Amino acid sequence: MSYIYPAFVVILITTVYTTFLAFNLIPQVKAVNGDSGGQYFYTPSEPELYGVLVSFHVMFGMLITCFILASTSSPGYIPRETSADRKKWVDGDFEIKDEDDNRVKEIIQDTKADLSNSRVIAWLKSIVILERKKQYGYYRHCSACNLYKPDRTHHCRICDRCILRMDHHCPWICNCVGHRNYKTFLLLLFYAIACLGFILGGMARRLVYAFRPIMDTTTFLLEDLLVQIVYLLCLFLFIALCMFFTFHMNLTLNNMTTIELREKKNNTDPFIVHRFNVAHAKFDNGYWNNFIGIFGPPWMWLLPIFPGGDGTYLGTSVRKSSEIESKTQI
Repeated sequence: MSYIYPAFVVILITTVYTTFLAFNLIPQVKAVNGDSGGQYFYTPSEPELYGVLVSFHVMFGMLITCFILASTSSPGYIPRETSADRKKWVDGDFEIKDEDDNRVKEIIQDTKADLSNSRVIAWLKSIVILERKKQYGYYRHCSACNLYKPDRTHHCRICDRCILRMDHHCPWICNCVGHRNYKTFLLLLFYAIACLGFILGGMARRLVYAFRPIMDTTTFLLEDLLVQIVYLLCLFLFIALCMFFTFHMNLTLNNMTTIELREKKNNTDPFIVHRFNVAHAKFDNGYWNNFIGIFGPPWMWLLPIFPGGDGTYLGTSVRKSSEIESKTQI
């Protein structure tokens, strides 16, 4: 049953592509090549036609590539390869000093803590594990995986595994969207929107031609009606995906996940919102750095290449609370 949604996506992509190819691109190719046996709705110039053919199929190829990678690649799991990994995530030994651990619990409990202080934020970023359980501030532990959870990690009940920086489980790709495949998922949306934009623009004249007086019922049912249905479907998908892509780009720029926005930031419990704000102070690095953290350097922005990182969000250093107590007036 889990493969029904991806299969539907494949059928949808095949139908739209075949319709665009059979009733728009191929007739234009014939018209440019001087096929006098047919009547064509539009005859483009050769540079225009081949420019559209090449550009569209490059983006269509990237769409298929991103769909396959997003569906099959790992979203990122808690590492257990090295002894240092097992020491942290299996044994729960994070080597955090008691003073620092107690200060973290105090900040989490104090809903009036000043999280705008740059020194406080710098100290929070240095903490190895910042997200804690609501009660008593213990480290988060997954009973199903029997592992301690890194920051931003959540257990997916469908995949039955803990996912690093889990955003959501997407049934359309039959996979979780997490740390390692989030960029590929965003590029999947981007190339889907780009392809739909090409189809909507390229088939506009064909759509108008489909509303001519019906001279042949068979032609209308097998060609014109199909063009009208596919065009309306593409228009709906284009609007929906643009909204969805805008939503996720907003999350990217603010370094948030769907789970964090829905279950934490927008929660009605002020204590949960405060815990989110404390954790988010560690992850948020400004719009530009947040974007680079997901997409990598400019040369790889449009390529489905993972920019790197282990997704555990470990702090870079840990200092004693006594060293910063005079600076962090909380």
